[in-house]
Amino acid sequence: MRARSNAHTHTAFSDGRDTPRQQVERALALGFRSLGFSDHAVQEVDAFTGMPKEREADYQSAVRALAEEYAGRIRVHLGVELDSEFGLAEKKSYDYILLSCHYVRKGNVRALVDCRPRRDRVFAVRDEAYGGNGEAMAADYFLHLGARALEERPAILGHFDIVKYFNGDGSLYDADSPVVRRAWREALAMARESGALLEVNTGGMARGYVNEPYPSWDILRAWRDLGGGVILGSDCHDARLLDFAFDDVLARLRAEGFGGVWELGGAGEPMFVERRFSDEKN
Repeated sequence: MRARSNAHTHTAFSDGRDTPRQQVERALALGFRSLGFSDHAVQEVDAFTGMPKEREADYQSAVRALAEEYAGRIRVHLGVELDSEFGLAEKKSYDYILLSCHYVRKGNVRALVDCRPRRDRVFAVRDEAYGGNGEAMAADYFLHLGARALEERPAILGHFDIVKYFNGDGSLYDADSPVVRRAWREALAMARESGALLEVNTGGMARGYVNEPYPSWDILRAWRDLGGGVILGSDCHDARLLDFAFDDVLARLRAEGFGGVWELGGAGEPMFVERRFSDEKN
């Protein structure tokens, strides 16, 4: 089975390097049957990665035009990545919503969790707002994301544990703490109730930030036990990495006992389609 779709694609309309057309052409070269664009929604308080409000209509028009132009060759979907803290998007304007959280926050104190130039701010939030208790901060992150999934009912929940971005050496929080593990389990239960697909995101691997997907395999096994569905996303900011590690991740998902993965539908199919590993025609 080969992955022939990506639901998490960025362009120069937000913080990607390529145009939508370049991403579509790359998808065609890879034999994709569908491609989903999910540029960052307009941000309420922080424009670091968010799409400028004055460009949102142009983004929508550009992707819709490509969907029409490439119909019959590849199905193009217009989505948006909505930040759970500060994102703004008119849902009816998009085919699907990918909900994710990019911040740790307590009150008015906040920090982006995945921005290298702002790394020190994440630790400062832990120390200033949480009295140095990284486990409490990580737990709040997960519980907030789960609660927002219930509120927004997104199609996809993105990079579920990206809060670990600066925790490779365990200096931000203890990932094995019962407090943290209980929080992400509760968040998963809320996500399951929301009906969202959980994204298996290879973007951090592609850029050398982590050595496993978001979320971790430990979390993915818990999601499997809840009966939740998964969808691949490369969080692609560079067309050359559009399908990064998809084959390896598919093989691992199968080995971990998942029955298949979901994809954005191709021509004549529903919006989302489950591709079963047992179906050799995939």
